Amino acid sequence: MATREEAAEEPIFEYDYDSVPEMSALLHVDMMQMLKKLEEEAQKEREKMQKGFNSEMRSEAKRLKTFVTYDSYSSWAPTEMAAAGFYFTGMTSGVQCFCCSLILFSTSLRRRPIEHHKKFRPHCDFLLGKDVGNIAKYDIRVKNPEKLRGDKAKYQEEEARLESFKDWPFYAQGTSPRELSVAGFVFTVEFIEAQNVLKNA
Repeated sequence: MATREEAAEEPIFEYDYDSVPEMSALLHVDMMQMLKKLEEEAQKEREKMQKGFNSEMRSEAKRLKTFVTYDSYSSWAPTEMAAAGFYFTGMTSGVQCFCCSLILFSTSLRRRPIEHHKKFRPHCDFLLGKDVGNIAKYDIRVKNPEKLRGDKAKYQEEEARLESFKDWPFYAQGTSPRELSVAGFVFTVEFIEAQNVLKNA
């Protein structure tokens, strides 16, 4: 994942400058100057925005909801952007990846959002399929508590419950594993959830 410093310093040039001479001749406008001005403005906006992993936007459905007020003239569909890890920032037309914090302001007719994402941040952990806590739109996380009941004796001691949190994911923020284990919860890696085994006994 990109650090805050890397994300802030790395310039991103979104526009395809190959077609600029043709567009300038067609529109009778200096497109090069216009695009450079747009890039400078976008870079200034990027510097204002928060960088780093955004655990609140791990859910694709939640990312999709952010596009309710998004500019409808975009060449990318909100569903495509949310599936590619992006959510609408609320600033101009900015979209940002919840994982690597890549911020884009323009859409491309030639590339889909996922391709644009790969172009600028090929090492994004989300794109590489690593466990970053992404919750896909149709991901259903259901687990039968009966599975843990057999382990009731094993998890009677708080230290045993705390030990179950050794693989607690970095993106699970808020309540600490110690607080959860004190309350009777154990961590199960299979569905990345905590269950209170004492309550379900």
